[in-house]
Amino acid sequence: MKIIRASEKKKIIKQLEKQYGIQKLPYLLLQFGKSKVRAFSGSLSSEELNVLDNNLRIENIGLYLYKIHPDGFRFSLDALHFLQNQINKNILPLTDKQALMWFKGQDLQIEIDRNFKVLKHKHDFIGCGKSTGSKITNFLPKERRIKN
Repeated sequence: MKIIRASEKKKIIKQLEKQYGIQKLPYLLLQFGKSKVRAFSGSLSSEELNVLDNNLRIENIGLYLYKIHPDGFRFSLDALHFLQNQINKNILPLTDKQALMWFKGQDLQIEIDRNFKVLKHKHDFIGCGKSTGSKITNFLPKERRIKN
């Protein structure tokens, strides 16, 4: 576990604003491994979290927010709902048929600019996918998919 410092957090928020329109994250950001970032809003201080991690090896704490990729951040489904009032960029509306395909774990054949997209069906965010230019890669966890 690595606590993300304020200076690094400012850079992250700047990138999130550019990518998704998000302007604030009033939480302590914690990085696990090389690429997973979680948000913590509990009452423990950074020092207390470090003591716990050194003595107990914290595996997870807080809400899983996003995974770091070389070309941007990919939000978890829970984070999309948590931040839905701030997200206003790179939103891709889906039809009923496309949403069903997404929930079945299928990639979507949609030609759109190469970028991470927040997928929206009606009024709900339903996932975050990566566009290759000709398709949106599905990252929906298997346990959240509809079985055929």
